[in-house]
Amino acid sequence: MDYKYKLDYPLIAKRIKDARKLSGLTQEQLAEKIGISTNAVAKLENNLMTASLQTLVNIVNVLNIDMNTLFLPNENHAQSSLNEYLINHIQGLSTKDKEFLIYIINGLQIYR
Repeated sequence: MDYKYKLDYPLIAKRIKDARKLSGLTQEQLAEKIGISTNAVAKLENNLMTASLQTLVNIVNVLNIDMNTLFLPNENHAQSSLNEYLINHIQGLSTKDKEFLIYIINGLQIYR
């Protein structure tokens, strides 16, 4: 049977690894936060084992990403991932830093 939705485990593994690195966590730190072994995180990231739904939920919560980030097809993932990365990092900025960032963005748009 040909299913509309399929899980691409190698892609999910890569996205977990990429999101972990973007968040600045080591495998050991992620493992501790989600309650699994460091060895299990390494196996997940190298597509040597699959994660339970609860583990995936724990991972997206700790890495502060949307569950869809793991499952979106490639053509939609890049834009979604960039937007999410920017949103997560902008939220922690001071008002002064946000204003400076707006100044930079406006300058970039002028020279495009």
